[in-house]
Amino acid sequence: IERLNECISKASRTVIVTHMKPDGDAMGSALAMYHFLKKYFHVTPEIVLNDRFQSCLEFLIDPKTSEDIHIFSEDQTAATESIETADLIICLDFNAFHRTDRLCRYLERSNAVKILIDHHLNPDLANFDLTFSETDISSASELLYQILMAMPQINGEAGALPTETAAALMTGMTTDTNNFANSVYPSTLVMAS
Repeated sequence: IERLNECISKASRTVIVTHMKPDGDAMGSALAMYHFLKKYFHVTPEIVLNDRFQSCLEFLIDPKTSEDIHIFSEDQTAATESIETADLIICLDFNAFHRTDRLCRYLERSNAVKILIDHHLNPDLANFDLTFSETDISSASELLYQILMAMPQINGEAGALPTETAAALMTGMTTDTNNFANSVYPSTLVMAS
């Protein structure tokens, strides 16, 4: 947690990336991190996606936030420039760069500090400077929730999470558990409460 806090504090340009065909957990965790960074680090990170997210997730994205989302399939130049100029890349809900499809080669070439936060098996540890990997958990959103709760800005107080962060985390967790139908652990219910 100390190292994560230090990496974020030192970064001047942060990019958040998730897997191709982003689902609720991918978008939930990405937007949760985005709003957390905006509130507590006073930066405006960019979210870079390989393809457009599902329309049912649009309720999470206000017009101002949508300006900071770059989709490779719609604007290759903006997406690649974001990655190429980043000095910190936070990777959410995937275990290896190939899961980002066409973003893979740009991520591999980047000299930015790369942080992985994921719940899938077999993370590609060699490509990341800092890894948070937990498989016995409902979702990347739940793992991110636990990480954020340990951050000094939140200090274990869920009420200190930005409202947008909390809504995005809940969305990610409920979609990845199919509304609490699978992959539910006691920690998942604690997070939901």
